[in-house]
Amino acid sequence: MIDFAALLSDTNAYRTVKGDKDNQRLSHAYLILTADGENLGEYLKIFARLMVCKDGAPCGKCRRCRLIGENAFSDVYFYPKNGVNVLSDDVNELIEESYVKPIECDKKIFIISQAQTMNAAAQNKLLKTLEEPPTGVHIIIGATSEFALLPTVKSRVKKLEIPAFSKDKLFSALKNDCPDAKKLDTAIACGDGTVGKALRLYGDEKLSKLTELAIDTLVNMTSSKDVLEYSNRILAANQDPSEFMSVLELMLRDMLADREGATQTVLNGGAIERLRTAQNFCTGSIINALEKINEAEKRKKFNANPTMLIEWLLFQILEGKYKWQKL
Repeated sequence: MIDFAALLSDTNAYRTVKGDKDNQRLSHAYLILTADGENLGEYLKIFARLMVCKDGAPCGKCRRCRLIGENAFSDVYFYPKNGVNVLSDDVNELIEESYVKPIECDKKIFIISQAQTMNAAAQNKLLKTLEEPPTGVHIIIGATSEFALLPTVKSRVKKLEIPAFSKDKLFSALKNDCPDAKKLDTAIACGDGTVGKALRLYGDEKLSKLTELAIDTLVNMTSSKDVLEYSNRILAANQDPSEFMSVLELMLRDMLADREGATQTVLNGGAIERLRTAQNFCTGSIINALEKINEAEKRKKFNANPTMLIEWLLFQILEGKYKWQKL
């Protein structure tokens, strides 16, 4: 089982809430932001446990911590009720329940997960409670993005962000659930620093296929006439080019480490022998290819056409190879 408390314990968000509790000045409302939508609910439970656990930190074993984990503690409420979208009915219930005194401890916690799904009407209903909640009421709002939230909501909460986790942190947290260490290394390296993405990639059989395709592209794509063939193969393997670009970036970083003699940092040792046969790749052309992947990711955020994006990237990699070959 993943120890989410251990993952969060080194973040500024966790330290801020813990400090607020230790100093008896918990905010009436927190906004917790993370890119990990799959595990957002688990993170919010950790903050709720932090607020009510008698040990001062989430022990995970006491009655309060255990029941919060089961969504069953009497003084902690979870929304959305339907598990998908935060509705006006959820906000109405929250407001009504906020005036009822807690049963087992000195505070009531209301957790709103996936708050980016909350429409403007529901957010407006919540404003007065966010600004002047009853004594002992604390609201924890979790979202994958703050842009869907009204400025009036954001001005009434204490905003905290859970950043991307380091590779070492993720490996330590996931190694018991993901026993194939090499596969886990690759999944984390191709991910975005979140638990959700790493687990998705680890369990995705496409990852090995994308790895093979990335190696083949680097080794055997030698001229512009190959670009269309490889572009079609890449998009046939996965319509979202981001995952392929993540795998390609990993292969290039391994090539760079190998060229620079830092073989101990190579993540996919099984592929490096084949990658050494890639023609016309020097240190400069590899760095150029990595820069072009970064630029492609930026273009993708602006809804670039996937086919045109991949073709552009492959041409840029080829052009860089021959440019650096002439220097």
